[in-house]
Amino acid sequence: MPSNAALLDTLFANAPVGLAFWDTDLRFRRVNATLAAINGRSAEDHVGRTLHEVVPELGDTVACWFREILATGRPLLNVEVSGETPARPGVTRHWLASYYPVTGQDGETLGIGAVVLEVTAQRAAEEERLKLAREALTSRAVAEAALVRAESSQEEAEAARGAAEAAGRRMEFLAGASARMSASMDYETTLRAVVREAVPAIADWSAITMVEPGGRLSTLAVAHAVPSLEALAWEFSERYPPRAGDEVGVPRVLRTGRTELIAEITPDVLAAIAHDDEHLRLLSTLGLHSSLVVPLRTPERLLGAFTLIAAESGRRFDDADVALAEALASRAALAVENARLYTERSHIAQTLQRSLLPDRLPEIPGMEVAAHYRAAGDQNEVGGDFYDVFPSRDGAWTALIGDVSGKGPEAAAITSLSRHTLRAAALRDGTPVENLNLLNDALLTQADSGMRFCTVLYARLCPGANEALLTLSNGGHLPALLVRAGGAVEEIAIPGTLVGALREPRFEERDVRLGPGELLLLYTDGVVELRGEDATAGERRLREVLATHAGKPIATVVEAVARMAVERQGGEPRDDIAILALRTAP
Repeated sequence: MPSNAALLDTLFANAPVGLAFWDTDLRFRRVNATLAAINGRSAEDHVGRTLHEVVPELGDTVACWFREILATGRPLLNVEVSGETPARPGVTRHWLASYYPVTGQDGETLGIGAVVLEVTAQRAAEEERLKLAREALTSRAVAEAALVRAESSQEEAEAARGAAEAAGRRMEFLAGASARMSASMDYETTLRAVVREAVPAIADWSAITMVEPGGRLSTLAVAHAVPSLEALAWEFSERYPPRAGDEVGVPRVLRTGRTELIAEITPDVLAAIAHDDEHLRLLSTLGLHSSLVVPLRTPERLLGAFTLIAAESGRRFDDADVALAEALASRAALAVENARLYTERSHIAQTLQRSLLPDRLPEIPGMEVAAHYRAAGDQNEVGGDFYDVFPSRDGAWTALIGDVSGKGPEAAAITSLSRHTLRAAALRDGTPVENLNLLNDALLTQADSGMRFCTVLYARLCPGANEALLTLSNGGHLPALLVRAGGAVEEIAIPGTLVGALREPRFEERDVRLGPGELLLLYTDGVVELRGEDATAGERRLREVLATHAGKPIATVVEAVARMAVERQGGEPRDDIAILALRTAP
């Protein structure tokens, strides 16, 4: 088990909220990765600096609170802080923070601690709800005032009621559209949801054109009130994409950032839009009546343009349609940007995760190898489990499995360091214990040493005729399981401390012989952590699965273990799952 200090360091480093400690001179002494990301500086770059030096816009205000806390000894809880940080210049963000005095055993004040939770998204959602409510109340008030003025006129009264009902329908439409557009975090799915919200509720045709890197314009979503005509809409967008110099339509809106309303599309307008005579002829056959192009804009940037076309319905867009389209576009822009960021982060995380695992398993003479990996939780997060199998020297092979504390980029850095350090060490032909000691030293040289450590189970294999000789060493990891040819399951217990947690670690080695058809299983704790059961239930169930599947193909064994781990946790593992199996030929 890790020491209390190591556990506290791990909790501090991996907390999903911002944590920090300042000394009595109000200089940073420690900050976790979450708060460092909020502030836009590395954790190391905080140490020794004042709040004003790190977050100039917020520093003076919060420093005043700190001086009051030091003077009174009273904490300041759940205070809302708003402003900009270097992480996102020009963007106002919101946090809920609690600041409190930190005292030693003798009662002396050592400094100030903080817990910071970002609530920018919640604040934006609340503002959106308030905006919808204000719009609804304003519409109702206008309608009621019109009713009062029109008491002497039945026709005016009916018109006022119609206006009130129309306003209510607009508010209901916007509320429903916002929910549907935000239902998915997939970028392309969100784009399709936006154009389909507009058709046929507002327009007969709709399209979204996004500004790609380098300024290129790309139409990424199209919808038509008649599904069979969507193919025609796509053909038009591909054959005649927007041209940067056009004086009408999407290019103009992206240059000016202002909505363009063409209440009536005349032959002159078609001539201005057309690329050539053929394009003009095709446009003339579509029966276009009116158009609206609205910018898609977030507080940070202009994303693209939202185009609405009235054709078959014969409607004409007016100022009321402009207001509705702009309200829809503002909600759509937030949904699209959130989906883009989520999709981008997911792609980065998946690419990084693949780089931390072997591309494929090697073929070891006289042995079979199989593995399984599944990261837990949000696909934006890089998992902390890893495994590797590779040749070392003189016909020997190295197999290892490990679990790094935490998740995300910091854990990925330690995973990469661990794998490549052990690979390099194995090429020197060091013993498993020597190589784990080398990794321990490498981890302790990191800037945040003590906050990042890992567990590793290291196996050196020497395959022979129908058997393999193994030397194993354990750095705080779960013990390997040996499955005999007859189905008996044995635990290979080897004591060892965590890797990277102590200046003087303790590692031991044990030699094991794998006879014909015998299997060695290495796994991480995600395999045996079973929801709602005691700590040993997962281990018992794992042994049962291995005994039941003894003698079956190695891929079948690994698949059965992975299925057991996932099913027993309700289909959603709470921790990453990594499994590595090696078996001698029968």
